[in-house]
Amino acid sequence: MPRTLSVKAQIEIMASPTVVRSVFLGFDRYQQWQQGWDIRPADPTKKPLELKSGDKIRVSMHEMVFNPVVISNDPECFTWEGSIPWIVKGRHYFSFSPSKENPGGTTFVQSEDYSGGFVTLFGSWVKTDQPNENWNTFNEALKKEAEKCTTPS
Repeated sequence: MPRTLSVKAQIEIMASPTVVRSVFLGFDRYQQWQQGWDIRPADPTKKPLELKSGDKIRVSMHEMVFNPVVISNDPECFTWEGSIPWIVKGRHYFSFSPSKENPGGTTFVQSEDYSGGFVTLFGSWVKTDQPNENWNTFNEALKKEAEKCTTPS
């Protein structure tokens, strides 16, 4: 059975899952509230809300560029999958769940399940309890922007 390695970063956001998802899917506004990430539909005529399973996207995370395929795009989760053939395959999840800690808020979880040769050979050296710092930075920026969207001006 192939080995899978899972990593996640979670944050509580004082905004509804609908607001958090709306900010997340506002790809064209990313540069206004965070630096380093850019997500675009491969088909420029598609809006982020219209993306569905099988659609391709272009993702840039701090100069690392890849072209994953959308697996799901629903109110609870946005998921893509990408791979470097024979080396590693990753399924990346962004979930928007009603918070159990903060009524009306969101528990936002960014996670990835990795599999493939890299995981089999080097997985035991990967720190799964310490997600990529870029994920935490993105999550904090998303929190700030979503909470700003729910604060009266």
